[in-house]
Amino acid sequence: MTTRVDHGNSRPPARLIIVGSGHLAWQMGEALVDHGAKCVGVWSRKPTSAHSLATRLFAAPLGDDPERWPEADFVLLAVSDAAISECAERIAVRPHQIILHASGSGHLNQLSPHKRCGIIWPLATLRRERGVEWQATPLFVEGSDPEATNQIAELARSISHVVIQTNATLRQAYHVAAVGSANFSLFLLAETSEWLKSKGGDPRLLGPILQQVWNDFMEASNLHERQTGPASRGDRETVDRQQNEVSEQPALSALYRLFSDLIGLKHASGKQKQKTYIIR
Repeated sequence: MTTRVDHGNSRPPARLIIVGSGHLAWQMGEALVDHGAKCVGVWSRKPTSAHSLATRLFAAPLGDDPERWPEADFVLLAVSDAAISECAERIAVRPHQIILHASGSGHLNQLSPHKRCGIIWPLATLRRERGVEWQATPLFVEGSDPEATNQIAELARSISHVVIQTNATLRQAYHVAAVGSANFSLFLLAETSEWLKSKGGDPRLLGPILQQVWNDFMEASNLHERQTGPASRGDRETVDRQQNEVSEQPALSALYRLFSDLIGLKHASGKQKQKTYIIR
C-alpha cells in the first residue's frame, strides 16, 4: 500500500503526472510515490479508474484539458504502444517538462513535439494484483539529450538499483528476449499444466525441475550443453510416442513437435561439428 514519504530537509520531490490507469500506471505510480516522487495528477480515458489511482497516490484526477493540468517535472505515459503518439500530441508542451513513455519496443520520436522526452522501461511483467521487486528490476532509460537522460536516470534510481542508460536497438533487443524467454515460456507452462491436470497430475511437482532449469540459466555459459531429454539424444521413438500422447491438445502438440525438431537439429549439428573436428 502506498504511504507518504517525509522528505525532511531533502530536495523537493519530483512532481509526476501519470497518464493511464492500467497495470503499468498502478505499479510504477505506487513505486515512484513510495520512494519520494509526488504525484500531482492522474488522467485516464476512464474517469473512475483515474479517480481510484489518484486516490491511492494522494493525487487528483485530471480533466480532459491538458492546458489546465498542474505543473510537473515528468509526465509518464503509461499507455499502450499504439496510444503513445496520440497522447503525446495532446499534452501541452512546457519547456522544463520531460514527457516519458515506458514501452520496451517504442521510439523516442513517438513523443514529438516534445523536445525534452525520454523512456523509462522496466524489464518486468507488471500486474496490478502482484507486487514487483523494484530494487532488483532493471530499468532501461533513454533521453532526448544528456541532461534529460540524467534526470530520468535519477528518477529511475529512486526505485531500482539496476538502471541502464541504453539506446533503442539494445532496449528493443531486451524486449524481444523478454518476450521469448518469459511470455513464450509461460504459455508453454500453461499448456503443459493444463494437459497434466487432464491426466490427474499436479503441475506443482514440476517445481524442482523448473528450479534446476533456472539454475542452469544463471550458471551455464552454454545452455545448449545443459539440454536433456529424448530429442537431444536423438531418440525419435520416444519423441513420436510422446507426440501422440499430447495430440489431443493441439497447441501443446504443435509446440512439442516444433521444440523436439529444433532441439534434435541443434544437437545433431553439434555432434556433426565434433566429428568433423576429430577427423581434422
